[in-house]
Amino acid sequence: MDKVSPSSDVFQANRERAAPLLAKLREEGIGHMIGGKTVPSISGATFETRSPIDGAVLADVARGNAEDIDRATTAAALSFKSWRDMSAAMRKKLLHRVADAIEDHADDIAVLECVDTGQPHRFMAKAAIRAAENFRFFADKCADARDGLNMPSEEHWNISTRVPIGPVGVITPWNTPFMLSTWKIAPALAAGCTVVHKPAEWSPVTADLLAKLVKQAGVPDGVLNTVHGIGEEAGKALTEHPAIKAIGFVGESSTGSAIMAQGAPTLKRVHFELGGKNPVIVFDDADLDRALDAVVFMIYSLNGERCTSSSRLLIQASIAEKFIEKLTARVKALKVGHPLDPATEIGPLIHERHRRLSPARTPRCVWRGKKCLAPS
Repeated sequence: MDKVSPSSDVFQANRERAAPLLAKLREEGIGHMIGGKTVPSISGATFETRSPIDGAVLADVARGNAEDIDRATTAAALSFKSWRDMSAAMRKKLLHRVADAIEDHADDIAVLECVDTGQPHRFMAKAAIRAAENFRFFADKCADARDGLNMPSEEHWNISTRVPIGPVGVITPWNTPFMLSTWKIAPALAAGCTVVHKPAEWSPVTADLLAKLVKQAGVPDGVLNTVHGIGEEAGKALTEHPAIKAIGFVGESSTGSAIMAQGAPTLKRVHFELGGKNPVIVFDDADLDRALDAVVFMIYSLNGERCTSSSRLLIQASIAEKFIEKLTARVKALKVGHPLDPATEIGPLIHERHRRLSPARTPRCVWRGKKCLAPS
């Protein structure tokens, strides 16, 4: 019998950790968190969320619509005044408790994120810890959240103040959903705003867990509300709701444009992180091994599914041949595999739609001129 490697031990441990969590998901399903209670959609509608690993159904998920968004927004509006008026010290304490809860469940978050999104464990384990760090960072900003500016001039004395704006909507993506959700939710809560969160329909699992951890940490009911659903239904209703004062969104540029238009009639403020087309540029004075590390990471990490992924590589001509030779070897050596295996560097794409589109949208080779050096 072959000797079991440390990587195999961790892979098996990750699968064993995931098994009871997935069994519970299948049994209980995923509901909305509104006003501190897990509830089904008013319509009773649901949708299935499937793992990109094998297409298995992970859970039936409540499919929210405008009615559910209105119910969640009402809960956020009702809790806003008391959350706004809570002392900064108490809000800080509660947000640190959320960070504690995330750290306590970091291993569960990581394996669920892998199964739900296909992202490799080597990245998702770090993302769970980063999520706790996000809450701690913004918790420590609670005391300064209302600070304004004193701006005297020869003719005037100008003073600015900052106040919580009210309930805000947060719409988050599917690539690193747990961490990116905390990136938007934590600063809103630290500022004294309440939140209605609409997570991506392709990755609802850890958003449900986050809502439960926030409640477990003692954050008052209604401060964070989560409504699952399809973007064109629940997402659109959130961006158009008159009681939502601002929208935070991470995702595709065309969707950001649509959200801006939908929020315009009610003059919503927006905070967007949209897609880009990012080059990596390598000059001849670079440390080539470090540059290779950066290129491989920026193009292939997180399965290439990240808003900061680099879609172009520009190399100074004098080092191109040597660099491409080394890069070709690196790309051929990348390990594609099961996302729970710690040795895996690239896991399955999030959705069948992306698998069908990727050959048409991405290079199938590492190219030099017209020659394919490393088939993907």
